[in-house]
Amino acid sequence: MSNKKGTAHVCPTRIDGEASLFAHQVTRAQCQSRQRDCFHKCFTCAHNNAYAAAQRAANPEPNAKRSKVAAR
Repeated sequence: MSNKKGTAHVCPTRIDGEASLFAHQVTRAQCQSRQRDCFHKCFTCAHNNAYAAAQRAANPEPNAKRSKVAAR
């Protein structure tokens, strides 16, 4: 299996930063599939969609790039 650079990450990547006893690399597609199937390790993973959305809401990125197109 060949992955493009940057498309795989360690599963699970624990929220608390501790190392997992059993971990392996998964692609984004595998990660999303496991979340849909309620994989038991997804609830404590930093790549969990609900956790990631909560972190983005709590720490919004500054909008540095502004569109040059005028709004109507």
